[in-house]
Amino acid sequence: MIIDCHGHYTTAPKALEDWRNRQVAGLKDPAVAPKSSELAISDDELRASIETNQLAKMQERGSDLTIFSPRASFMA
Repeated sequence: MIIDCHGHYTTAPKALEDWRNRQVAGLKDPAVAPKSSELAISDDELRASIETNQLAKMQERGSDLTIFSPRASFMA
């Protein structure tokens, strides 16, 4: 089994980016901070976001598992 232990999820769905931007804005103005329940991304959306990028590279390289960490810029 080949495990890539340092993958980055760089192709996050737009809904996550929008939600995260609201979360960061909420630090200055709590009225605009989103609730965690407002973030809704389906498994199909997640799958679609990695099929042509991370998943394709995993298959090319023969990897069985990748442990993703967040995109560094999202951690702000």
